[in-house]
Amino acid sequence: MGRAGVDSRIHAAALEILRSRGPAAVSVEAVAAASGVAKTTIYRRYDNREVLLAAAVENATGPISVPDDLPARETLRWVLQHARDRLDVVIGRGTLAAIVSGDEPHLTSLLLGLVRASLDPLRAKLHEDVDRGELRADLDVELAITVIMGAVISEVIRGRATDDAWVEQVLALLWPGLAPEPTADQ
Repeated sequence: MGRAGVDSRIHAAALEILRSRGPAAVSVEAVAAASGVAKTTIYRRYDNREVLLAAAVENATGPISVPDDLPARETLRWVLQHARDRLDVVIGRGTLAAIVSGDEPHLTSLLLGLVRASLDPLRAKLHEDVDRGELRADLDVELAITVIMGAVISEVIRGRATDDAWVEQVLALLWPGLAPEPTADQ
């Protein structure tokens, strides 16, 4: 197995431990046991658990590109689904709890930086949709992002399902507040 395959096993194991048990449970020893990769191999690649965690999270998240050909309502659906999947695949409840409690400052800083960076394309797309008249002209884009992300995070923390039916329910609830005002000719 080549370097990429070994790294993939290490990252997958680290993310599974992170999701299921939280960041405090991620150690080189735990990742070695879960991945089947020797501790010495892991230490050759990563100086410590913080570097290992950062590499696994950064590898799993990658850059976000909001599709620009979607109408506003479909963009919001995509964002809800994407946020749900990212939280499910990368973060999980244990990590959210660690972020809120501040127990892992290095990881919290890393994740918050990734979240902020991932919101930039969404912010730009929502502003474009406002300018095109697909969203209400007086929309507070920052507040809309907070509400959308808050809905996803809240459900993950509460351990509730965020399946496609949930996405549709959230969209149905939010859309009237985001949709453009009807014009006189509509």
